[in-house]
Amino acid sequence: MLSQKQKFMLLSSSSGLTFWGMIATLGPLAAAGSLIGVLPKTLKVLILLIGPIFVPFGNITMGFLSDKIGRKKIFVITMIIYSIGILIISLSYTFTPLLIGLLLAEFGVGGEEIPTLSLVSEDSPVTQRAKWLTIISDFDNIGSALIAGLFIITANVYYDRIILLSSAAVLVIIMIISRLLLPESYRWLNVNGKKTEAKKQESELYTDGNGIDVKKPLYRLSFPVLMIMGISQYTTFGLMAYIIGPYEFPGIYTDDMIIFVALLGASVAGFIAAPLITKGRKKYTLYSYFFGFVTTVLIFLLVPYLKNVLIFYPLLFVNMMLSEFAWASRTTLEPELAPTRHRGLFIGTVRLAPMISYTLLVLYTSTLNLYDFVLLNVFLWLSGFIGAAVWNHYGIETKGVNIDYQNV
Repeated sequence: MLSQKQKFMLLSSSSGLTFWGMIATLGPLAAAGSLIGVLPKTLKVLILLIGPIFVPFGNITMGFLSDKIGRKKIFVITMIIYSIGILIISLSYTFTPLLIGLLLAEFGVGGEEIPTLSLVSEDSPVTQRAKWLTIISDFDNIGSALIAGLFIITANVYYDRIILLSSAAVLVIIMIISRLLLPESYRWLNVNGKKTEAKKQESELYTDGNGIDVKKPLYRLSFPVLMIMGISQYTTFGLMAYIIGPYEFPGIYTDDMIIFVALLGASVAGFIAAPLITKGRKKYTLYSYFFGFVTTVLIFLLVPYLKNVLIFYPLLFVNMMLSEFAWASRTTLEPELAPTRHRGLFIGTVRLAPMISYTLLVLYTSTLNLYDFVLLNVFLWLSGFIGAAVWNHYGIETKGVNIDYQNV
């Protein structure tokens, strides 16, 4: 059972991440030929790089600021930025304004992700923390699948813009209402010396205690392991969902379908992952990366047959389900392994590694054939599995722990 304020927190977070999913998909959809028509290869690459370049700027900047001024205030700033961006995209008929709109939108949604994960981890009941972090993060996939599916149905530039504007307007209205009623994190208030306000906020939430007091995890272990697992999951997800289409399967309908199938698989998996990760993080993380590696090896073995969509789509669907399982472990472990005072900066810093790697790989894979493209994904998944194995052996189990890390 959740309090009314926690329900507004989840409503605000889910709508915001749905927005992020939509925006994350617009670049690949535009590269595939939607919005302003078919682009030459160089402009495709540039469009595909906007998200990987500007999302991390939003992550690290707003993550740092959310530690300084609070989670709730950042939501207002980011919502204004990406709303302006989506408006510009919707009115763009040439490349330059589309680029500017994507830049603003990607920066804005990137900046919202970190305070969202921080707030949900801090204000959720301890026993439900992993479940809500997983489900809320899954709305990113749902937003992506939704916008890709709608673009497939309309297959018309004019109607694509109407869908984009109307979807954005609905989400912004939901966010404005929910964020007016949204509580600030009581954990953030407490560690920043606002103890009276923190107690008041806590009294209005359903909590089941602060969790088990344990020693703060060692950064020299958690940082590199999370970065390795992040590089593995984030880059393979983006490459297989967003990049393989425009590079290896050129064609508006086929590319849109690849994005839709990939994100549908990830969306379904989020609701399966939520109860599994609640039982514990370490084994769940290990198995997620292992089976993700196995499914990618299978795709590699069937490379000669991938042009047959009846073979490729089911493989992609299952692979993206495993990628979502691995994503759930990241979105749970990252906020759980940092103290409240530095949580935003910690998550934002950890995520720089996968986001920078993804930017470089978008450039690099533009020169690869399908065989080498999939082989690269095999090695990336293998590195993630090795990172998960290291964490399984040396890391701590964060189920039920007090994520303030102050009392030990």
